Amino acid sequence: MKYLVADDEPLARQRINRLMEKLGGFEFVGAAEHGTQVLDLVDKCKPTIILLDIDMPGMNGIEVATLLSTSHPEVKVVFVTAHAEFALEAFHVFAAGYLVKPVQIEQLTAVMSRLYTPKLQYQLAGETRSVNISEVLVAQADDKYTHIWFEGGEAMVDHSLKYLLAHYPQDFIQIHRHTLVKRDAIDSIAHQATGGAVVKIKGFPEQLPVSRRAVKEVKTLI
Repeated sequence: MKYLVADDEPLARQRINRLMEKLGGFEFVGAAEHGTQVLDLVDKCKPTIILLDIDMPGMNGIEVATLLSTSHPEVKVVFVTAHAEFALEAFHVFAAGYLVKPVQIEQLTAVMSRLYTPKLQYQLAGETRSVNISEVLVAQADDKYTHIWFEGGEAMVDHSLKYLLAHYPQDFIQIHRHTLVKRDAIDSIAHQATGGAVVKIKGFPEQLPVSRRAVKEVKTLI
């Protein structure tokens, strides 16, 4: 999902970008310093979400959102501002969210979760179906595809392990060269007589091998 950041303060833009990177699954496509620039970038970059400051030079955020509600109603506007008193006006322009600076990761996560639940698509009996990323327990490389197991089934998807790890680092940890698992689904880790280790994943029937390199990080999640 593509997003645009609009704020006349460079440090504020940088902070929002860092937080969005931590969330994963979002693509930064541009930054604007004033309202007119926002409108130009919306046409050029086609963002799905705009993280929009209210107090900007020239056209303010409320005015920008009012125009966008007519010209680009598909774009979701999340206000990021130091002014809590504009919340009612934000409601009237159908804002998708309202965050007061300094924004915390928990607040941003809550807003983005309401807007966007990342999914993986797969084919089953000729039909395209999808599963929430949050439901995927295990992902293993399988030739040109990735075999995923989720709550209620399994499927083959086109995305590589590298893609999944890069886009959803908050959801997955790589425990072996060919295996990712859901971070908060790790139940236990056991060391074997051979010197290796295996993990038990909640909701998954088999134990999975853990590389020596990954053991330390896995233990921090239990």
